[in-house]
Amino acid sequence: MKRFVEGVAIVDKLLYIIAGSVLACMIILTFFDVILRNLGHPITGSMEIIQYGGAIVFGFSVPYGTMLGAQVIVDIVTEKLSPKKKRTIEIITRCVGVLMFLFVAYNFFIYGIDVQKTGERTASFKIPYYPFAFALSFSFFLQSFTIFCDLIKKVKGAENE
Repeated sequence: MKRFVEGVAIVDKLLYIIAGSVLACMIILTFFDVILRNLGHPITGSMEIIQYGGAIVFGFSVPYGTMLGAQVIVDIVTEKLSPKKKRTIEIITRCVGVLMFLFVAYNFFIYGIDVQKTGERTASFKIPYYPFAFALSFSFFLQSFTIFCDLIKKVKGAENE
């Protein structure tokens, strides 16, 4: 199980590096597009690239953020509970999270297959949509694994008490 958790962490970090690289490219593209637009020569399709880059940045950064525990936690209700009840709620929410992200990943995968069959493409560069749907499907599938790894830590923590 330790190798599984380490493997998920490595893939999370790899996707995060890709997300950061795409974000850096988006910043550079936006910078040059603004300058060239003011000179009367905008970059054709820049909005298209920014939109799909944004999807990749968002989707690929979520698993690593979850691994770091970087999400906002509102614990107004659970802070009053005993540690055992609090851990039980954390385990339940992790189980729901795993199922929810598996559902999202599955639906992105089905959407990707549908878009691949129809052959839909972007307007300017004629880039097919389906690779982005499959990339997001993979990312959310990995997100479910990341939450599952956190669930394992919570369950093992409960056994140690």
